[in-house]
Amino acid sequence: MELGLIIAILLAFFAAFLGGIVNLLGKSMGEEGLKLTNGFSAGLLITIALAHMLPEAELEKNYLYAVAGFGIFYLIEGFTRTGSCVDLSCEREHTSSGMIAYSGFSFHALVDGIAMGVGFGSSTSLGILIAVAIMIHKAPIGFSLSSILLSRGYEKTKIVVMILLFSLLTPLGAVVSNISVSLGSSILTPALAFSGGTFLHISISELLPDVHREHNRTILFYVLAGIIVGLLPKLFHVL
Repeated sequence: MELGLIIAILLAFFAAFLGGIVNLLGKSMGEEGLKLTNGFSAGLLITIALAHMLPEAELEKNYLYAVAGFGIFYLIEGFTRTGSCVDLSCEREHTSSGMIAYSGFSFHALVDGIAMGVGFGSSTSLGILIAVAIMIHKAPIGFSLSSILLSRGYEKTKIVVMILLFSLLTPLGAVVSNISVSLGSSILTPALAFSGGTFLHISISELLPDVHREHNRTILFYVLAGIIVGLLPKLFHVL
């Protein structure tokens, strides 16, 4: 397992864990901070999917995997309401019970890790790009999850344990998927197609509708910044 993936795994873990702990300590990322991270990661995720992952996935053969990635995430998010919040009212926006929401967020984290491991299995540069998008998105996700659990009456000590376990799922998914790809290269393109589909859902169906509920047009610049950053490797022929 290469050094870049190990560093990305550690950073993803700490981003998710600290996002949850910050909320438990009574601190706030601030509405603008949440909008910035969600808007930027929305633009970055959709660009990674359309410009990097799906073109590499031999989509003419593996389109069903891309559709499956999008569809499975759609169903999970629909049943569990597991999107991150762009304001400080997560407990009102998410109507599911604590464990249902936790299960949905955990699935989300695991699939994020799978995408990261597959990305590094394809190329280091693609892995780094995917890792950056995931790390930016992890803190709001951890913040949202701890807000929901607090609102459902969970004790803080139990929430810390749950956030810790949740934060380990992205590293777990990354390690398992990276090893799987390295052992069987034939699964690389289907895995890229599936991950591209999940990224499309997260950006189009989850993040963009939330950030565009706000009347503040600065969100447009956050999304455009994410798109530009996602395109830079292509423009400079890094990927």
